[in-house]
Amino acid sequence: MPFAPRGRVELRNGFIVGIFNYCDRWCEACPFTARCRLFADMAEIEASLDPGLKALVEAPPLEPTPPPPPWLEELLQEMDKAIHEPANNQPPERPIPPEHAGIERRARGYCKRAYRWLTALESAASCGPADPRAVISRFHTLIAAKIHRALHGLANDAPEDRDWPPDYDGSAKVALLGIERSHAAWLELVQQGVTSDAHAAPLIADLVWLGEALELVFPNARAFVRPAFDEPDEVSRLLARERRR
Repeated sequence: MPFAPRGRVELRNGFIVGIFNYCDRWCEACPFTARCRLFADMAEIEASLDPGLKALVEAPPLEPTPPPPPWLEELLQEMDKAIHEPANNQPPERPIPPEHAGIERRARGYCKRAYRWLTALESAASCGPADPRAVISRFHTLIAAKIHRALHGLANDAPEDRDWPPDYDGSAKVALLGIERSHAAWLELVQQGVTSDAHAAPLIADLVWLGEALELVFPNARAFVRPAFDEPDEVSRLLARERRR
């Protein structure tokens, strides 16, 4: 079950709850990596594979780990039960409606065309986050993935089973932000002479079309509150309280 925020930053074991659910996975450019549970877990996995850091990872904790709270034990038991029970009693996933299928096709088309452009460069992956080529590289797959998640989430939404903002609005918001950043990056590349207006125009047209289509299908996406990213005041207050402890 995806996390959906309620407009209040929650800190658990030093990590902001749910922050990684609606981010762009660009850890090098993120100010919240020190507060991200997923980033910490991935760093720990990478360190465990490094012989030079394995001893540090496997070192016993300085303090005994407290037992998990009852609510977490119950949640883990429910998850374990769901994993081992057959899923034949689950309703089949509903396909996205035909009028939305064109959005997904256009997103995949943009992804493929942007990929072909990127592969013609020497390397966009080695550029820093401020480089427009890196922005194109980062978001061309993310846009398609988030649009897919948003459209399929909308098609299979069951409002009676949730009491929070729908996950599909959060996914659509991430896609919209990626579209905006990619659009600006293409314009910057044209201005820099890295690519021509003729080459960039069809890709920009894809982004404009996708942005307008998403705004129509997900009118509440912009209002979706992403943990920490859309709550700077809450984050500041939370961190200030933590420093006073």
